[in-house]
Amino acid sequence: MKFTVVTVVFNGEKVIRKTIESVLNQEYAPYEYLIVDGRSNDKTLDIVNGYRDSFDQKGINFYVISEKDTGIYNAMNKGVKYAKGDFISFLNAGDWYELDALKNINAFYQEEPFELTYGGLHYINPNGTMTNKMSKNDDHGIVTSRHWNHPSMFLSSELYKQNGFDEKFPAYADFNLYLKMRKNGVKIRVIDKVITNFVADGVSTNTNMKKVLGRAKEKYKAYRENGYSVLYWLESYGWELFKAIYFSIKS
Repeated sequence: MKFTVVTVVFNGEKVIRKTIESVLNQEYAPYEYLIVDGRSNDKTLDIVNGYRDSFDQKGINFYVISEKDTGIYNAMNKGVKYAKGDFISFLNAGDWYELDALKNINAFYQEEPFELTYGGLHYINPNGTMTNKMSKNDDHGIVTSRHWNHPSMFLSSELYKQNGFDEKFPAYADFNLYLKMRKNGVKIRVIDKVITNFVADGVSTNTNMKKVLGRAKEKYKAYRENGYSVLYWLESYGWELFKAIYFSIKS
């Protein structure tokens, strides 16, 4: 498999090295690594460009795009546009792969091909504690974001390019895309391994009630646009309120 790994970053000088090195040191090397920078004004680009020779020595195509964007999913769509691999994954600045991540995804595909896969996470809470968040394919139950992990998701490049991220969902464009793939009947297989280490900070952990309700409304809209029942209102609002309480405790 030819993997394209995409990292979106803005002013990530404190965290970008760990992310880059987890890609560089993969036991199964990616075909290419794209860094989409939002025109950082710190030392991010200096750090990024310092790895060019290291990627070249390992035969990994390494590209950097640095320009203004309108948000994280706008930046991700740029990564999709330029990707040339068979499968695309997104590893955001501050997160990092397990060193056998791509090797495990490749072996899983060789066992039985898929169009979309995702695995588990080491979920790093705001207070530094770790929670394992494993995945499952909810074929016969409620479809939720609790058992799906975008930071460990790999989707065929063809499907990413055909669909992309709908930027009218500023917090849940990734989940909306996942729901759309399910609705369209793409072949999904879930790997029972931890793939990514995800640091819980940013928009998904904001406990401001206005933000919480906004995310819930957006998530419910994604469900409804993909043909799910009005009962998913309970899932959308209930989960966001639970997260707000959880992150208040974990902060």
